Amino acid sequence: MENSAIGAAVKLLVDARSNHERIEMLPSECRPDSIEEAYVVQDRLIDRLAASVNGWKVGASNAKAQQNLQTSEPFAGRMLKETTQESPATLAKGSLFAPGVEVELAFQLSKDLPAGDSYSREQIIDAVDRLYPAVEVVDSRYTSGLKAGIPQIIADNGAHGALILGPAVVDDWESVDRLNSAVTLEVNGKNLSSGVSSNATGGDPLDSVIWLANDRAKRGNGLKAGDLISTGSCCAELGWPKSGDQVRAEFSGIGSVEVQFS
Repeated sequence: MENSAIGAAVKLLVDARSNHERIEMLPSECRPDSIEEAYVVQDRLIDRLAASVNGWKVGASNAKAQQNLQTSEPFAGRMLKETTQESPATLAKGSLFAPGVEVELAFQLSKDLPAGDSYSREQIIDAVDRLYPAVEVVDSRYTSGLKAGIPQIIADNGAHGALILGPAVVDDWESVDRLNSAVTLEVNGKNLSSGVSSNATGGDPLDSVIWLANDRAKRGNGLKAGDLISTGSCCAELGWPKSGDQVRAEFSGIGSVEVQFS
């Protein structure tokens, strides 16, 4: 993409946020056609927003999600300090566009994972400091939502809206059963969806961290100590909360997360 096209795409995505007005999709003349172009737009968008990055979300982390989104690999978006809260949290529905709720495990790093290296599972485990039960709020600036396709989703910061963290598991986090924790998503006290923690990746949710560390290393910016990483949805269905809804997510043996949409 030419710099002028990148700038035009970024301006549309920034204006959508500042005006709180969704766009159908990026016009063809400034629409990324590849994942590589999409990440260039995302990089520039984050710079333009002057946002404080505190981690990464991994999307399309399992085979079903990849099939639905017509991709063969996960994708990543930045998470921001301004939109990260601890449970119990309150989010203003009016500050979002069309929020969806995903129940996820999140990990936090205590060590840098710089660009240029290739990382093994053992190195990632050594770099992880703790894990959290979490809710990721996905949100798109496109009227077509996730149907806009992977390059446009990536350009729009991976459709990330917010992250809500439950209590951290710090001591002996490795012993947590990351494959078999039963997961439930409730809205206003009624069970909306359920699943198991291994649904995030089809195996260990930590696999998302391994993929991200190696993908970021190839792309030249790596990961940093303190980064939070959300690893993919564990429930069969997303929640689509309305104003006034109370959302509760729970991982058996790990913890719970609560968020009110005001």
